[in-house]
Amino acid sequence: MNPEFKRNLWLEMSPSRLAIMPGVLALIGLLVYVLNPDDPQRSLFVAFSVLFVGLTVGWGSLLVVSSINNEVSERTWDQQRLSALSPWSMAWGKLFGSAAYAWYGGLLCAFVAVVAALSGPAFWSRCVWLLVGAVGTVALHAWLMASRLHTLDIRSEKASGMAGRLFGVFLVLQTLPVIFMVLRDPSSPDREGLGSWWGWGLPLSIQSLLVALLLLALGLLALWRSMGKQLMVRGVPWAWALGVLGLGWVIAGFMPTPGWGAPLWMTLACTALASTYGALFTESNNRLVWQAVLYHRAHSPARRVWQALPLWPVSWALAAVCLVAYSLTGGAASEAARDVPALEGLMWMALLHTLRDCGIYHFFALRNTSRKPTAMTLLTLFVLGVVLPALVASAAPGLAPWLEPFFGAKALAMGEESLGASAWLGMALHLVVVAGLVAWRWSAGAPAALRSARAD
Repeated sequence: MNPEFKRNLWLEMSPSRLAIMPGVLALIGLLVYVLNPDDPQRSLFVAFSVLFVGLTVGWGSLLVVSSINNEVSERTWDQQRLSALSPWSMAWGKLFGSAAYAWYGGLLCAFVAVVAALSGPAFWSRCVWLLVGAVGTVALHAWLMASRLHTLDIRSEKASGMAGRLFGVFLVLQTLPVIFMVLRDPSSPDREGLGSWWGWGLPLSIQSLLVALLLLALGLLALWRSMGKQLMVRGVPWAWALGVLGLGWVIAGFMPTPGWGAPLWMTLACTALASTYGALFTESNNRLVWQAVLYHRAHSPARRVWQALPLWPVSWALAAVCLVAYSLTGGAASEAARDVPALEGLMWMALLHTLRDCGIYHFFALRNTSRKPTAMTLLTLFVLGVVLPALVASAAPGLAPWLEPFFGAKALAMGEESLGASAWLGMALHLVVVAGLVAWRWSAGAPAALRSARAD
């Protein structure tokens, strides 16, 4: 048996806890049966479906995230990192072991719900929806643990607080759809209606199960990559690129006009741009990281360069490739482009805008200081993109696109078919200025010995 899984079972599944859970659930079931004598089967199904969601989604998610936080706070995480287990063995051992007690209660609730649904209508549909909830919950646990590992910095005490707040928002966003799916009336006429994912016309329950399985596969991939990073098992960023493309493909299936051409490439490009910002603000991109990249580029094989490279350039390059494919596959002639003629230009502007924002972040990240560059970057983007253009928009509207190129979209609302020359010239000026500032910051922060060696 997996040692990490066995260790978590030993911590979570004591004989007394194994006896308490069915006892408490039996009391709840008896209370529901007594209070609803007219239709006890349906009442038991609804009550234990809610308990299943509460135990697995609510309590299980807290246990999954706490398993990492507790090891950091108790200073046992370094021992975990010295383990001989592979990243995958460590990942699934923690994923299923840390929430084992919550799943123990959740599976008991699911068993009661299935038994209560035996004599009711739509038995198989209810079973499929329960399976969707179970698979979706495992996917949620995998994503939560992966995101916690991705942002884990054992040297920073503030990281736990930020992760806790993000966890709360993420949990709410993930819990509500699951509760909605489980509690929907099985006799509802649209319960088994045809889904619209990729236009395949699958029953809604089967479509939901398929999407949940895909999200579970992507979550396990993300968990394996994040665990490998924490265990110092460096790899090339193929898993990140595959995850971004896979997530974009899942989202593209929900587009109004899904297709394998321009709509898919546009969705993939948008997903890659969003992941660029995600990687930029959640990873370390300081001077030490880039010095390692430059060192491996000069003295190591190409594989070591890819292993040391941060993730945001990978995402940004993916977005650029997808935009090129969008243009080559007739993006300008697509249905979306007919509704918004300047869509292709807006996408290219978004790509350059992201590159500029990454440059602004690195201007602050390359300082020799312990201050976090994220807050300064967000403040700069707010001043540059909102405050200054708003101040000059009324007095000199022509200057606004020079400060924030996306203010050129105002011309689109007035009937123009492009952003205008001032927006593109403004973005070019921004890129030149930001590149100069980053180069100056890099040169100014270089060690004095290195600068003297270059001078010699």
